[in-house]
Amino acid sequence: MTDLDKEIEEKIYDILKKYHKDEDYNLNYLITDDIVTFFLSINEGNLVTMEDLYKLSGILNAKIKDMVLVNQEYRFSFEMEK
Repeated sequence: MTDLDKEIEEKIYDILKKYHKDEDYNLNYLITDDIVTFFLSINEGNLVTMEDLYKLSGILNAKIKDMVLVNQEYRFSFEMEK
């Protein structure tokens, strides 16, 4: 398992933290091959805007792959440029 660079994590965290009520929000993501998937609880009631998804894709240098709802959470994926 790999992690994103800390600087990139901080930039992504700054965008996603507004979608959480809890102050102690932890960035939750999974990297598999060239796909990065982020997980957000549906209980928060806020869906990430397209504008913010495009900001994230710019930070990651990736294209938006998909967004799905699975087991009480939003999952949105980005495909990294090769």
